[in-house]
Amino acid sequence: MAEQNRKTAQQQELREQAQKVVEDFLDYLFANKEAEDIAMEARHILGTYSEHGGLPQGSGFSGFCKLAAKIDQIRRYDVTPEMQEAKRLMDSINDKSGQVDALCIECMYRGKTRAKAVDPLNGKAVEITYHTSDCAGMLGVSEDVYRKRVSRGFQRLELAMAREAQAA
Repeated sequence: MAEQNRKTAQQQELREQAQKVVEDFLDYLFANKEAEDIAMEARHILGTYSEHGGLPQGSGFSGFCKLAAKIDQIRRYDVTPEMQEAKRLMDSINDKSGQVDALCIECMYRGKTRAKAVDPLNGKAVEITYHTSDCAGMLGVSEDVYRKRVSRGFQRLELAMAREAQAA
């Protein structure tokens, strides 16, 4: 049975590429969210300006020209073509069963360090990582449902990637 589930080198490579797509998709989401937050803050400043006919008078120089700094910050969050391609591929999954969310949680949390501590009794370093049960809990589903969503999500993503490769 274990032999039947073993992946070939080609399948492993395809899975690694799919994981890279999910990571690029997460980068895209974070870059867009940060730029959106900065833009909303800038709109608030401009709204205050239009409402009062000028910026409120503060005490001192602090916060005088934060808008320029915010615009510089937006420029640092460049969305690369790889991120845009990852967004397009993830959107092509047409997810209704939470598979995209499961893939994002899988790549972002599972196996990653949650906390580092030192055992006070023996002085050994202990590293606590996120497990499948933790990830399933974030989505509010059982471990079995979580595993199925991740598996099917990667299958659908790999299929979308294969279609892209054939079309090119």
